[in-house]
Amino acid sequence: MSRTTVDIDEELLAEAKEATGRNSIKGVVEYALMEVVRKKRLEKLAGLKGSGIIRLTPEDLEEMRRSD
Repeated sequence: MSRTTVDIDEELLAEAKEATGRNSIKGVVEYALMEVVRKKRLEKLAGLKGSGIIRLTPEDLEEMRRSD
């Protein structure tokens, strides 16, 4: 776990707290980091569509979405 000091726009932070349902700065930042990673993983997965590298059914993808 690392500790970092950053300047965060207070209005943006308040909006992010409301949007995510998180009450702490740490919660909002962790949520945002998880979303960035999730988005990149989905982009990578979408890039493999039709490549024959992976064979996932729509049901497989839905299960992955629910477990993430």
